[in-house]
Amino acid sequence: MSSTVIFLDEADKVLVLETTYEENWEVPGGGIEENESPLEAARRETKEELGFDIKDPKFVGVDYRHTQKGKEEMLHFVFFGGVLDKSKINQIKLQPEELKAYKFVDLEEVYKICGPNIGPRVGRALGAIRTSSSIYWDSK
Repeated sequence: MSSTVIFLDEADKVLVLETTYEENWEVPGGGIEENESPLEAARRETKEELGFDIKDPKFVGVDYRHTQKGKEEMLHFVFFGGVLDKSKINQIKLQPEELKAYKFVDLEEVYKICGPNIGPRVGRALGAIRTSSSIYWDSK
């Protein structure tokens, strides 16, 4: 299980992170630890990766990923961390062991640089955020 947090800037672009361990860019988030709720994981991962606290991220949905060759089934809980203004963006302090850079990109770019799993997840999440709804989907 993992938690993902979607952040937007004032131009409605998505925050993405360049990692030190993957070719594709990612969105903030990570694995849920033992005895940790998805919400707690979202808060912890934001603090670890971006260096600031989020109080009340909005639950957006769940992405169930079917078993794939060599991988286990996954549940990805998706939250919306809000719109970051310039002062909040200036507070970003990346976790140097795992992250090299960040940038804000449009959804088309998310699909290009984040790969076949994260791109669709972000796209569906943005749809739910914009309609103030929550969603569940199976990724096959």
